[in-house]
Amino acid sequence: MSQLDDLLGGLLGGKSGLEDMLGGLAGGRSGGSGMGAGGGAGLLGALLPLLAGFLQNGGLDKVLSGLRAEGKGAQAESWISTGENDAVSGADLESAMGKEEISRIAAKLGLSEEETADALAEVLPRVVDTVSPQGELPAENELDDLFAQVARAAS
Repeated sequence: MSQLDDLLGGLLGGKSGLEDMLGGLAGGRSGGSGMGAGGGAGLLGALLPLLAGFLQNGGLDKVLSGLRAEGKGAQAESWISTGENDAVSGADLESAMGKEEISRIAAKLGLSEEETADALAEVLPRVVDTVSPQGELPAENELDDLFAQVARAAS
């Protein structure tokens, strides 16, 4: 199984394929979220390549470092560890990623910055959790390759 299949399968609890991944994320394990509503899979289909593109080339490290600086290090570390993922707010994620990046993604999605940050705050923990199944992040070059594959597959 390729790393892309591992990522997609991990997000879906063993399933693979982009359509399943988007559907699984839209259905979500968090229950009752706005992402599971009518246009959730369409939103995720547009959001995933943008997020994957941002996470490449040190973007994931930037977000994790930003969360640590905002006092949300324990939440960020929970995504990497093998336990449950602790939530962060859209505002927390906006602080960590930067308002400019949230604005750029929001403009491409046709959403407000708040909606975009909230959507990213829901999806990002699951993405990080999936790429770190043993409780450690892979090397940056491996992450970059994986995120590039996701960006290509989802676009």
